[in-house]
Amino acid sequence: MARHSTPLATVESAGDEDGITLIIHAGAGDRGRHHTPERSAQVQSDLRRALDAGYAVLEAGGSAEDAVIAAIHVMEDAPEFNAGRGAALTSDGIAQMDACLMDGDGEVGAVAGVSTVKHPIDAARAVKDRTKHVLFADPTDAEIAAWGVETQPNEYFITEERRRSLAEAQAGGDAWAKRADEAGDGAETAGTSRDAAGSGVIGGSLGDEKHGTIGAVARDAAGRIAAGTSTGGITNQMHGRVGDSPLPGCGTFADRRTVAVSCTGIGEAFIKAVAAHQVADRVRFAGESVHDAAVATLAEVAAHHGDGGMIVLPANGRGVVAYNSEMMNFGYRSAAGERVNG
Repeated sequence: MARHSTPLATVESAGDEDGITLIIHAGAGDRGRHHTPERSAQVQSDLRRALDAGYAVLEAGGSAEDAVIAAIHVMEDAPEFNAGRGAALTSDGIAQMDACLMDGDGEVGAVAGVSTVKHPIDAARAVKDRTKHVLFADPTDAEIAAWGVETQPNEYFITEERRRSLAEAQAGGDAWAKRADEAGDGAETAGTSRDAAGSGVIGGSLGDEKHGTIGAVARDAAGRIAAGTSTGGITNQMHGRVGDSPLPGCGTFADRRTVAVSCTGIGEAFIKAVAAHQVADRVRFAGESVHDAAVATLAEVAAHHGDGGMIVLPANGRGVVAYNSEMMNFGYRSAAGERVNG
């Protein structure tokens, strides 16, 4: 099987050695042909609002889990990002969303294929806290009502920009599949591709889904860690497709003995690499630094013709933002200060 050269990962340290820290992301990929300075400014504004919301929880002595949810709520409401309102549209034109929430004690909840939950991360929390299960796929209206989470009609989540993205992706036909076959891997997902140079395209031929999957990892004053991820999937995906975000250990993972991780990128590759859990295993069993574990795991993702990024925060030590795509939207804040990149 032909393999592309492995893209070099960009890695940046984030947060303090100890104490409260919040790291967030809002997608990774290329800049896309619809990129504008105005859109970049809006992304940075939304990221700062998310940091404000999550960090306020930590400063008030709240839990890492509550901080993660507060930050994700802001990003799920921001149509710039591919989660909640502004989610990518499936091939049949609906918003179909996934989310996962996991704390450092290993308690986890997730949902896949929800289409009416205003904040999918709330549904993930409800699964964790109110059921004996871990993952619900396409939960019923009765189940969602019993969980007490807010709902909206599917039209609420659909924006004109996402309609345009879907139309452009469908007009591109199956060119992505031909490229994937030529690369030696016919199992690439609809709407994702790798070009001959090994660069990633998220969202089909557009390269326009960089404002994508959102996530957060946090460490609170008690040293507890948590991770959450929320996504609208990929433009023009087949109905029922599930990516890495709601799968514990693939797109989301937290273990108080090691790290909290949230991933973004070409989901199928992150699933094949069991990426989030692999980072934790490398730290726990191989004794790798958080930096080295993230780089090595992204190399595994690249070996499956995928690109993207991850945010990683240990229970003790500084976190990292790592990505092997052209760019990544992220932000972090701790007592040492903050940085926003969008």
